[in-house]
Amino acid sequence: MTTNNICAIQARMGSSRLPGKSLFKLGNETVIERCYKSATYHNIFSHVVILTSKDSADDELSNYLDVKKIPYHRGSLNNVLSRFVDIVNKTKATNIMRLTGDNPLIDPNIIRDVLQQHLKNEAEYTSNIIDRNLPRGNDVECIKSELLIKINKKNLTDDEREHVTLYIRKNLEDYYCFEFKSKLKIRFPNVRLTLDYYEDYVLIREIYKKLNLSNEVNNIISIDNFLSQNAELLKINSQVEQTKINKKTW
Repeated sequence: MTTNNICAIQARMGSSRLPGKSLFKLGNETVIERCYKSATYHNIFSHVVILTSKDSADDELSNYLDVKKIPYHRGSLNNVLSRFVDIVNKTKATNIMRLTGDNPLIDPNIIRDVLQQHLKNEAEYTSNIIDRNLPRGNDVECIKSELLIKINKKNLTDDEREHVTLYIRKNLEDYYCFEFKSKLKIRFPNVRLTLDYYEDYVLIREIYKKLNLSNEVNNIISIDNFLSQNAELLKINSQVEQTKINKKTW
């Protein structure tokens, strides 16, 4: 059976900890541009779209995406789940992959592998974020569209609408779910490669520069090898406390 699989990258400019991070520069690119490049690399989705809000704070982001000719959809600021349901209905998607726009070093191979497992298992929900064995910043979730639409009709809390898959993750036993476990041998699975604080940006920018990623695709093995040879860089954001996943604000 042919499936219509799409990818949605949620992003906004009003992060409470690091405002405007979607448009932070990495070489000649921006953070959101780098995320989009990873999502489109393997050409496995019928659509890849940025999901942002109708809030005026996100006008700058939407204007930038217009210039770069990157597809986007604007929806509710706080009901982020509704943004996903909007794009699922618009594209008639069978499955939707959820990425966040603060992971500019995400490996396209991880994106591909999670989608492949999701389709092979005919799962309702597949992720690599519950029992992690990869660095933060390679977070991937794939959701069957029917499940997302069903969840949206429930009497959800504000948190559950803001954090999209929170209700599913609270009730995994009620759905056909799989956890993706990477077979890659990673030396530093606990390093933060996600962008929540300025210290994260300093580390990500250094990795991007030293690995010349403006001319290369993200590769978690290459990044891990680089960090093993430059372990002092791990100190840059080692004191940053990770925001709980179900409280991450977008």
